[in-house]
This record gives sequence, C-alpha cells and structure tokens, in this order.
Amino acid sequence: MKRVCFLLERGSPPRLNPIMAEAFALLEARQINVAVRFPEEELVPLHDFKVEADLYVLKSNTELALSLAMAYEHIGARVLNPARASALAKDKLLAAAVLARAGIPAPRSLAARRTDQLADCLDAGHPLILKPHRGYHGAGMAVADRRSELPPTEGYPDVVFAQEYLTDARRDLKVFVIGDDVFGVRKAFATDSYLRAGEPTPLSEEIEQIARRCGAAFGLELYGLDVAEDPHTGPRVIDVNYFPGYRGVPGAARRMADVIGQAVRQS
Repeated sequence: MKRVCFLLERGSPPRLNPIMAEAFALLEARQINVAVRFPEEELVPLHDFKVEADLYVLKSNTELALSLAMAYEHIGARVLNPARASALAKDKLLAAAVLARAGIPAPRSLAARRTDQLADCLDAGHPLILKPHRGYHGAGMAVADRRSELPPTEGYPDVVFAQEYLTDARRDLKVFVIGDDVFGVRKAFATDSYLRAGEPTPLSEEIEQIARRCGAAFGLELYGLDVAEDPHTGPRVIDVNYFPGYRGVPGAARRMADVIGQAVRQS
C-alpha cells in the first residue's frame, strides 16, 4: 500500500482543518495509507534520518516543518509542494524577486535592515506596509504613511520587508489553486481570517492567468494568492502562500485528494 505523510502544525487551540480530515478519509478509501506528523511535538533523530513514505506533504508554515521537508527532499523523498518552491514562497523577499523576474504584477517591494531606511520613500508620498519577511497569518504587519508611523526595527529582527501600500485597492480577494483548478474567494482580512470560509467569487481571465503564472514561476501545485484589485493599475499579487487552508473552495477535499493521490501513484 502506498503511504503519504503529512507534515502539519497543531495550531492554538489545537485543531484539524475539516477539509484536511475529509481528504485523509478519501485517500484512505483509495488504499493510500495516511500518516500525520506534527514536527514541533517530536524529537527528530537526524542521525538516523531516512525516507519512510512514498510522498511527504508539507502543510505547515513552521520553520521546523520546512527544514524537515527540505531534508527529506535532499535525501530523495518526493515532497508536495516541492520544498524549494515552498521556501521561495515563505520568504517574502525571495517571493518578491521571483514575481518580478516572472513579470507578474505585484506592488513595489523593498528590503532593508532598519525601518528608518524606508523614511525617504514615505517623504516622497508613497505609503508602505511592513511585514516580517518570513511571517504568516498577518502577524507583525504595520502600515506607515509618514516617518513618525514607522515601527521600531526591533519588530523585524532580521529583515525589514515593505511593499507599496495600494491605498485605493480592494484587498479581500483570495485565489486558491489545486492542481489545474483555480478558484476565487472573497474574505475580508482579519487575524483569524484563515479560519473563515469566505464567499466563492468568479475570477476574471486575467487573474486566473496570473495565478497559473505564479504556480509556474514558483513550482507550486497547491497554493494560494492574496490579490489586491487596484482601480488604477489592475490586479497585483501581494502574497503567495504554499498549501493554504482552502476554506470556501467547493469540493476542495476531493480535488486535493485527486492531486495528492496522483502524486503518490507517480512516486
């Protein structure tokens, strides 16, 4: 029997996305054994590290899970999404460079060591949104219109990552991709919005093509985008997320099981 191992994060409070639970059941019904691991709850024996599954699925944003996925990939395991692709998406500085190289529309992005290095941009009348360069779920974000609103550098211990803040843009569009299928969901941002389903919405051909180009540029198969719809410049990709929760996507569990099942059979 083929075996797939999911690298998950427990969350606080502990929870399992019901879409994932349904996908597990569908895979088991297809005679694919499902194993679940929470890396933060383990002591990992690296001296005896070996491949024990036909496929590893990285469904965690933690640094430990990403490092483990990269280690498995290095010794020959099949990982979905590929660990390198997930690493590119997780680091906002790298992701901005990938988007720019691929010609995918995105806000102007900046990297610095100190927040005060961004002051000249604000003096020029360009508001910025600052984000931890390896953050997720909106933690640590701050919007600054002027020098006095810049947060202290201490909140960004390694890299200060900033994007042009699109003041007039609509920012509630999430785009989800499962293999060849692309879906839109509208969901207002909140610190717990990743737990909400949102409302399915049709996508323009332009946004659907942007989503597919992102997948090709990063090498992702299961991913999501946060898209700002600017009335002046059109849609802009403001964030790329490897393996999102897919809440609000019709038939997400079945579609996910199809993609993962195919990857297991090909391993």
